[in-house]
Amino acid sequence: MRSLSVALLLGLAGTAAALGAAPVTTSCTTCHASADWFSGEDLAIVERFQDDVHARRGLGCQDCHGGNPAPTDDPAAAMDPSYRPNPYRGVAARADVPASCGRCHSDPVFMKRFRPDARVDQEREYWTSHHGRALRRGDDAVATCVDCHGSHGILEAHDPRAPVYPTRVAETCGACHADPRRMAGRRLPDGRPLPVDQLALWRRSVHAQALHEREDLTAPTCNDCHGNHGATPPGLDSIALVCGNCHGREADLFRASPKRQGFDAHQELLAEAGGEGCAACHAPPEPQAQVALHAFSECTTCHGNHAVVRPTIAMLSPLPTTPCAFCHEGSGPLADEVPEPAAKALSYQTLRDALLAEASVQGIAEEERFDWLVDRAQELVTHTTEPASESGRRELRPEFARLFSKFRIGKRHFLYTDPVSDRPARGQVVGCQDCHDAGNADSRGGAVAADVLQRMREVIGLTARAERILLAARRGGVETRGALLSIDRAVDAEIELQVLVHTFAAGEGSAFAAKHADGVAHARAALDSGRAALRELGNRRRGLVVALAFVVLVLVGLALKIHELGRGGSDG
Repeated sequence: MRSLSVALLLGLAGTAAALGAAPVTTSCTTCHASADWFSGEDLAIVERFQDDVHARRGLGCQDCHGGNPAPTDDPAAAMDPSYRPNPYRGVAARADVPASCGRCHSDPVFMKRFRPDARVDQEREYWTSHHGRALRRGDDAVATCVDCHGSHGILEAHDPRAPVYPTRVAETCGACHADPRRMAGRRLPDGRPLPVDQLALWRRSVHAQALHEREDLTAPTCNDCHGNHGATPPGLDSIALVCGNCHGREADLFRASPKRQGFDAHQELLAEAGGEGCAACHAPPEPQAQVALHAFSECTTCHGNHAVVRPTIAMLSPLPTTPCAFCHEGSGPLADEVPEPAAKALSYQTLRDALLAEASVQGIAEEERFDWLVDRAQELVTHTTEPASESGRRELRPEFARLFSKFRIGKRHFLYTDPVSDRPARGQVVGCQDCHDAGNADSRGGAVAADVLQRMREVIGLTARAERILLAARRGGVETRGALLSIDRAVDAEIELQVLVHTFAAGEGSAFAAKHADGVAHARAALDSGRAALRELGNRRRGLVVALAFVVLVLVGLALKIHELGRGGSDG
C-alpha cells in the first residue's frame, strides 16, 4: 500500500512537472535568495531560475548541483558531499559541463517523462563537434552547453527570448566567433587564421534579410548549415547537399553540369599546387579570381558561405556599361525587332547621359559606377511615386519594383562592418569574369557566360519594353489586362532562366535555350499587344480630335447663327 502511495505521488509530481509546476523552496533558494548572504549577480541567480525551463518542470538546483534540498539555513547540511540520495557536486568544471547536462538529457527514460519525442543524442553529437573535440584536447575555452543555452534561466528553444531561437542564433554564435580577442590564435585546418567576420557577412546575406526583415523562421542561420550540438562546417563534398536541403533543384542541376566536372578536376590540380593555389598555373593577363580561393566547393565558390547576397545578373559577364541597359537598351539580334517609341528612347538617352556626366564629375567609374547607377535607378522620378506628405520618401512604382526585383538587377559589391577594425568594409560579388575571360574566343567558360547573359538580356529587354508600351497605353485609358498575362509569363521564363544558369550550358538543344525561346515568345506576344494598344490609343486620340473639331465647328456655326438672328431682330 505504501509503495502504491509513493508511486501515486511520483505520478502526480510528474504530471505537475509536465504541466509546468511552480518552483519549490529548497535549501539552495533559502540561502541564495538572501541579501544577507549574496548580492549582485549571485543574488539574481534565484530570480532568473524562476523562469527556467527546468524550474517550470519541477526540477531544482539540486538536480544539477546535488545536495540536500530540504529547507535549512545550514550550508554544510545543504552542500553535503556524503548525502547518500544525491551527493553535493557543486558547479561543474567546464570540461565536465556536457556530461553534467547529459546525465539527464542522454537518459531516454528520464527525458520521456517530459516529452515523448525528446532527443537524447545531444551530448553524443557534441563530442563529434569542433567544440567537443577541442574540449577533449584540453581547450576549455570552447563553447559548451551553458555558453549557448545559459545556466540559470534557460528557456525552451521555441521561446523567442531564448538565445537559441532562430532570430538569435547568429548573435549567440557571434558572441565568440565575432570576437577577435576570443578567436585570436585559432586557425582553420589549412593553417590560415580563423576569420571573425562571419556574423558581419551573414547580416548582409539574403538569409538574414529573410529571417529578420520578412520574419521567415525557415530561413537558414548558423545551426541550419553547421548543425547545433554537432557543429562542424560541412566538407567540400557535402556543400551542395547542405545548400540543397532548401535549394534542391539548383543543387541537382549543378551536380549534373559540366561545371561540377571542372571543379573536380581543379580540386586535383589545387592539391598538387600547394600554397600557390591558382597562381601555380594561371598568370596575368589571364583573369585571376578576386577572392581568396583555396578550394572549389560547389555552391560557395560562386555564392560564398556567410555573405550569400541575393544572386543577381551582376554575377554574369560581360556586363554592359550601365545596369540601365538591361531594360532600356536592346541587345543581340532581337534588339530592334520592335523599336522603342521615339519619345521614350530620347527621354531615356537624355537621362542616362545626365547620370553618366554626374558620375564623371564625382570621379565614379567602372564597377563603382555600375553599383552607383543601380542605387540611383531606385530614386529616379521616372521610377518612383510622389513622396507621401508624412514621410517625404519616394517609393518605387509597382511595375518598376516588380521588374527590378524579378530581373534581379543588382550590384557587384556590398558593404559590411569589419569586426577587427570596426570600420566599413567592401565585399565583392563573385562573377564569371573573375575566373573566365569572356573576350577570349578560346575560353569555353567565358563563351558560355557571354551566351547566358546575352540570352537573358534579350528576354529582359523585350519584356521591359513591352511593359513600358503597355503602361503608356494603360495610362491613356486602354484596357491591357489581357496582355499582362504575356508579361507575367515572360517574367516567369526569366526567373526560370536564372535557375537554369546552374546547368552551365546555353547551346542549342539545352534546357536553357528552350526556356529562352519560351520567354522571347511571350515577350513578343506582349509587344504585339502593346503596339495594338498604342494604335488603339492613337485612334482614340485622333477620333477625339475629330470629334472636338466637329463640336467646335458646330459651336462656331451656332454662334454665327445667333449673331445673325440678333442683327435681324435689331433691324426689325
